[in-house]
Amino acid sequence: MEQQQCGARSGLRRIDRITRRVGIALCWSHATAIALTAAEAILRTATGWWVISWALTAALLVVWALLRAAQKGLFGRAASSEGKQPDPCSPEEPPHYDRAA
Repeated sequence: MEQQQCGARSGLRRIDRITRRVGIALCWSHATAIALTAAEAILRTATGWWVISWALTAALLVVWALLRAAQKGLFGRAASSEGKQPDPCSPEEPPHYDRAA
């Protein structure tokens, strides 16, 4: 039982770390795509680099959304399998004072 919980926790940490890294890459890719598009509009060049950066942004968005959905599912299953309330300090769960009466 302890090994299952430990394995679940390491799985949660792993998917959390991967989701954060993909999210950071998504932000940088989006910023690069915007900068390249603006540079092309200002310089009026006919290069197509901005298309590649927008395609990468779209691909990263899809990957991040799938990872985020998996992360939320794992957090929910971990909380329900432990039989206790989720951590109120968790970003997945709003604090108790934030809930409606």
